[in-house]
Amino acid sequence: MVKVFESSVVKKDEVASSTFLVEMEGEVDFEPGQFVMISLQNEISVIPKPFSIFYSKDGVFSVLFKVFGAWTDRFSKAGIGEKVRVYAPCGTGFLTAMKRYEISEPKNILFIAGGLGIASLYPVIDFFGKSKSSLIFGGRSSQDIILKDIISEKVKSLHITTQDGSEGKRGVVLDVLFKEVSPYDFDVVLSCGPHGMIKALWDFWNKNKIDVPLLFAMEERMGCGLGLCFSCAVKARHGPKLCCTYGPVFSHSEIVF
Repeated sequence: MVKVFESSVVKKDEVASSTFLVEMEGEVDFEPGQFVMISLQNEISVIPKPFSIFYSKDGVFSVLFKVFGAWTDRFSKAGIGEKVRVYAPCGTGFLTAMKRYEISEPKNILFIAGGLGIASLYPVIDFFGKSKSSLIFGGRSSQDIILKDIISEKVKSLHITTQDGSEGKRGVVLDVLFKEVSPYDFDVVLSCGPHGMIKALWDFWNKNKIDVPLLFAMEERMGCGLGLCFSCAVKARHGPKLCCTYGPVFSHSEIVF
């Protein structure tokens, strides 16, 4: 059940260029892959914004974000103690989605993250543990490979790709599949990243008729996070689905691009 509560910023770190990890007061009982809606107090725009829950422990929860536009720029400048309003937890997480799509308890999981997509995948990796988790982590440059040292300790294998070659293999995440990592070595593939990356994975799975389940957390614009405004509807085989309630986690077999 989504709860609404007042919180405040307790810690803020710039973990990469224009990329911030912000801790706020109050633990959120959430499933990996769920998100929060946050609105800033005393702002002209009262519409809350969605953020993946990065972790929740020791009386705080955190979100990881990059500055894109005026709202996130304002949030990045929030001072310690600044008040926020929180709606949490929202959406359907990876564990519930796996049950929905009748995916058995996996023994080996391949995670594919594009840039800030790691924010949604990190709690899932943490939940399943190092022995089950392998990660392909892609970005435009080394600046997009966020919190690499922390994340590398959570997985048994890490493959990094950057489009400019500034870190890891030059290229995109698809350049690693089959060449270095085969999806057939895993029980399920879980992914999150920019729309273009998700579309490329969807095309790749369908073109090659890969029968390994692929789930991805979709990134869509949201107005409410509660299923009321219908601004986040995505195309599905049996009619539109709301990213904020039915999603954000979907199977590649259900979504239509």
